[in-house]
Amino acid sequence: MPEVTCFYAGLIAVLYAVLATMAAAKRGATDTPFGDGGDLSLGMALRRFGNLSEYGAMAILVLLLLELSDMPSHWLHTYGASLILFRLLHPFVLFADPGAPTLLKLGRFIAAAGTAALLLIGGIALIFASL
Repeated sequence: MPEVTCFYAGLIAVLYAVLATMAAAKRGATDTPFGDGGDLSLGMALRRFGNLSEYGAMAILVLLLLELSDMPSHWLHTYGASLILFRLLHPFVLFADPGAPTLLKLGRFIAAAGTAALLLIGGIALIFASL
């Protein structure tokens, strides 16, 4: 069993559940069954969950394939811990206001760029592992 992937997939699943519940609660509070109804706070809750949905699954798949290709466990844990860090950071620094404080902008950049870098590095490692 791929223990490292199971651990980080479990953490991502918990984060999915938390963000989905927050979005559903916001949807209920605004009585908005579809879309965001023009409510900025609902739109932000949906994007927080949506962003994790868009990137989390692929990152976990890459982690699984790296583990199955016998990548050393310390590299797998580095990848997984970084993924959790970036995916936890992202919902807290997501903003809709272009005039957001610089610290939020920096945090959003770090979270997005960090996740993209993990996917790029993981993808390249998988390509080489398949040769």
